[in-house]
Amino acid sequence: MSVSRACVAIVGGGSVAVSFLYQLIDALPDGAPLSVALFEPAADVGPGTAYQADAASNLLNIPVSRMSAVCRDPDSFLAWLRQREPAFLAGMGVRRIDPGDFVPRPVFGLYLRDLYEAALARAAARGIPVTRHAERVVGVWPQAGGGAAVLGERGTHLRADRVVLCNGNLPSVAFPRLAALPGYFNSPYPVAGMTGKIGQDDAVCIIGTSLSAIDAIAALQASGHRGPIHCVSRNGRLPAVRSPHNKSLRLPMLPEPEADGRVTLDGLLDSLRRALREAGGIEEPNDILGVPGPAAQALDAEIARSQAGPRPWQAVAAATNDRIEHIWHALDDAQRNRFHRDWRTLWMARRATFPMRNALTLQTLLHEGRLHVHGGFRDVRFEAARNGFVIQAASGELRAPWVINATSFSLDVASTADALVRQLCEDGIARAHGLGGFDLDFDTGCLLDTHGRRVDAVSVLGSLAAGTYFWTTSMEVNARLAAGQARQLAERFGATAHSLDGARVPDVDAHRT
Repeated sequence: MSVSRACVAIVGGGSVAVSFLYQLIDALPDGAPLSVALFEPAADVGPGTAYQADAASNLLNIPVSRMSAVCRDPDSFLAWLRQREPAFLAGMGVRRIDPGDFVPRPVFGLYLRDLYEAALARAAARGIPVTRHAERVVGVWPQAGGGAAVLGERGTHLRADRVVLCNGNLPSVAFPRLAALPGYFNSPYPVAGMTGKIGQDDAVCIIGTSLSAIDAIAALQASGHRGPIHCVSRNGRLPAVRSPHNKSLRLPMLPEPEADGRVTLDGLLDSLRRALREAGGIEEPNDILGVPGPAAQALDAEIARSQAGPRPWQAVAAATNDRIEHIWHALDDAQRNRFHRDWRTLWMARRATFPMRNALTLQTLLHEGRLHVHGGFRDVRFEAARNGFVIQAASGELRAPWVINATSFSLDVASTADALVRQLCEDGIARAHGLGGFDLDFDTGCLLDTHGRRVDAVSVLGSLAAGTYFWTTSMEVNARLAAGQARQLAERFGATAHSLDGARVPDVDAHRT
């Protein structure tokens, strides 16, 4: 029986893909009989859409200390920053380096690019071939003998023992009727491209009031925009402002399980209350839930509380990251559905905090009357006669020549136009999770097919794993999940040579057509 290398194919080249690749190479022994094929059409591997070259106003919403892409090295990003020249960092908008700082997103993109190069160097030193394919994957088909066939849009075809989908965020499908219209942005990103098209005195309407909306507002202000900005959502709530005085902590334990071994939302809430008390905090509704009333008043209160000192509830909420996927998995379907119905909107508004620098920018705009935040969003339409958009909110009709969709990316794999995602679903290889993304086997991250059977040849990391692991917008959580899959594959392929049905499996380059 002829023996050769097993192959792992990584679909995507953004932050999660680089995190997985680096940790896979790190977990493998020298000379491991494994090759890696990475598919990414963009010029650079690493930044992806989230951390691409963009305006310096586009800040991370997580401090430097919690942004490592390497699970075993939580200070990886911080160490990278400290190794850079001060003049270089200043040119990127970084004036100081501190674990609690919030740096521009493009800086993290450069770190990821360098991490990718470090992974390639480490792979070469260990004798593990990594081949880059500058194309999208348009099809993946599990094979009867094991592994999967992978097809790229330029005709590259290879056989992989495992395909790891790290294909990033799906575009929003919230307003399909507006997609082709001039003046409409389906996403704020890159914000530099958006602000470069909008006239400085033009009115702008941003649909959404969460973190993406904050990025859009900050970018408009930094670009010199002088016109009115209307920010509209159903609840009209801005996110919570993160206190710069918060200290990291660890939760003492998971919630106590019920008799059947499951966890309830009520039990989880009791555990968080206990952790809050142990952290020296008190359960003050206006602090935890936010001050009701107009956005300017609520933001003033947020800023004052965050400037005054630590906010223990924020530290407790952030500490859930350490085990968030296990907490989510311990809830049964009824409890998870209840959370999405009754709590998710509030959780996203309060847990997903934003930095003080951007909060002060919004405060100035609100008090100057240039920014208006509206609740009760109902609809948006284009009126050709007036060459502009009409937005319906509780305060009445708003008009603007520009509309920015900041309602976040889509998790709906069933309705996307993405060729690979559609192929997997239409061929029955994957199925949608009821709460977003693909339905996955929790222990391995592998797809579940339409019959609920595990597809061992294909696993998923990143936003399309949200239904199974919940908080997959967090680099910290994604790095941990990536490390788990990397360890499993290293144990499977790292120690012994692999064969398929007694036939030799050629190296990656030999699979080209």
